[in-house]
Amino acid sequence: MKQFDFEQVGKRMPYNVPDEFFDKFEENVMEDVRGQKDDVREGVNRNKAMRIALRAAIAVAAALALFFVVRATLLQSEPVLASADDFESVELAFNNLSTEDQDFLIQVYEEDDVLINDFDNP
Repeated sequence: MKQFDFEQVGKRMPYNVPDEFFDKFEENVMEDVRGQKDDVREGVNRNKAMRIALRAAIAVAAALALFFVVRATLLQSEPVLASADDFESVELAFNNLSTEDQDFLIQVYEEDDVLINDFDNP
């Protein structure tokens, strides 16, 4: 490698630039920037499409899981019919209430048209 003696060089530039380098410099930079923008846009579009596809897949999987859970729950649940044991436990609980509470519940029952109509018209 050739070493320069900067004291001998003086103000003269030891390097030279190709002709018309600075004339075409702006054009070359703009071409490189345009190419990079296109590459970046393609990458962004690709990433955006992948995110949308992933979110759609997650949404479909969640909807299917919810459907099967609700379906299984509905198939397992049976209509609840009141049994004699249920009425006995309600009567026992009612008898354990104070007289004031019993009177209040009876008053609410007598004033409630919906409850009376449901029990009177089976």
